[in-house]
Amino acid sequence: MELESFVRLTFSGLTVGMIYALISLGYTMVYGVLELINFAHGEVFTIGGYLGATFLLWVGINDGTPLSLKVLYVIVAFIISIVLTSLLGWSIERVAYRPLRRMSRIAPLLTAIGVSIFLQNAILLVWGVNPIEMPQAAVLSGQVTILGAKVRYLALVIIFLSLLLMLALSLFIKKTKLGKAMRATSQDREAAEMMGIDTTRTIALTFIIGSALAAVAGMLVGMYYGTLKWDTGFLYGIKAFTAAVLGGIGNMTGAVIGSLILGMVENYGIGLPLGTLAYFILIFLFIGLFYQYFKAPLNAKRNEILQSNYGESEMKERMKRINLIYYGGWVTGLYFLRKEKREARTRKYAREAIFLGGTNTLLFILCLIFFLNPNFQIGSDWRDVITFFVLMVVLIFRPSGIMGERLPEKV
Repeated sequence: MELESFVRLTFSGLTVGMIYALISLGYTMVYGVLELINFAHGEVFTIGGYLGATFLLWVGINDGTPLSLKVLYVIVAFIISIVLTSLLGWSIERVAYRPLRRMSRIAPLLTAIGVSIFLQNAILLVWGVNPIEMPQAAVLSGQVTILGAKVRYLALVIIFLSLLLMLALSLFIKKTKLGKAMRATSQDREAAEMMGIDTTRTIALTFIIGSALAAVAGMLVGMYYGTLKWDTGFLYGIKAFTAAVLGGIGNMTGAVIGSLILGMVENYGIGLPLGTLAYFILIFLFIGLFYQYFKAPLNAKRNEILQSNYGESEMKERMKRINLIYYGGWVTGLYFLRKEKREARTRKYAREAIFLGGTNTLLFILCLIFFLNPNFQIGSDWRDVITFFVLMVVLIFRPSGIMGERLPEKV
C-alpha cells in the first residue's frame, strides 16, 4: 500500500467524519435534553444545503465574478442557510415536539418520523426531484500536496471550520449561562425548573443550535460533492445517528469521536485491500486480548478484595475462579453463567468474559479471512453497508457506545 493512497484516504475520512460530527451533534444535543431521537434532523441538514445553493444560483455567481464578491456571496449564503434552518429547527420543536413533551416516548418518536417524511415531500414540492447543483464558482478550488498525496483545499477548510465550530460549541456549553442551563436541563429538567431555569427556552435553543450546525454541514456537503438530492439527508442522518450511537448517544465528545471513527472506517474499508485492513484488526485484537487476559481480571480481583470479607483460603479460590473465567473467554463464561445462579458478582464477571472472548474470537476470524485474501478490495458500493454493519456491531456488543452515556455530562 503506497503512502500516497493512505494519506489521501486519511484526509478523505477526516473530512467526511467532520461532516458527520456536525450533524451528529444535533442528535446528541436533542437527546441530551429531551431523550428524543430527532429523525427529522437529516432533512433539516438537506434543507440547509438547498437554501445556500439556491441563493448562490439566484445571485448568478460564476467564474467572471470578482473574488471579493464571491467570498461575500458565499458568506451571505451560509448566513441565510443558518438563519432559516435555525428557524425551521425552532418551528419543528415548537409545533411538533413541545405539545407532546408530557406524553409517552412513542408519540414524539412517531412524530419525528412524520416530520421527516413531511420535510422530504416539502423539498420535492419546492425544488423538484432533480438534484440541486452547487455553483462551482462558489467552491474553493485547488489542491495541496501532503506526503505525496493531493488534498483539496476545500477538505482542509472543512476540517478546520468543523473544529472551530466544535470548539465554539464546547466553550458555549461550558462557559455561558445558557450553556450551563442546557447542562442543568439535561441532568434533571424538573430540578432545573425549580432553580428558575426556563427549560422551554433552553430546549428551543438546543434545536436552534443543532439546526445551525446541520445547515453548515449541508452547505459543506453541497460544496464538497457538487450536488444535493432531496433524500440526501436521510442517508446522512442515519450515518450521523450511527456515529452518535458509536460514540455514546447523549455524549458530545463521543459524538465527535464516533463520527471520526465512522468516517475513517468507511474510507479505509473501501480504499484499502484486505491485507492492509488486517493489520488494523490485529491492533484491535491485541487490545482486546490485553483487556481479556490482564485488565479485566485485575479489575475483578480488586473488586473482590474491596467488596468481600472472605478468609484467605476462600479468597485464593475466588482469585483462581476469576482467572479461569476470563482466560477461558466465552466458553468458561457461559459455563459459570449457567452454573452460578445466585452469585451476582461471578455472573457479572462471566458476562464480561463472554463479551470479551466473543469479540476477540470475531476479530481473530476476520483477521484470518483478511490475511488469506490480501489483494481483495471492497468496492465503493459497499460504503453504506459498512456503516450499517458498524451500527449493528455497536448495538450488539456495546449499546452505550465508546464513551457510554455519562448522564451528568450529556451536553
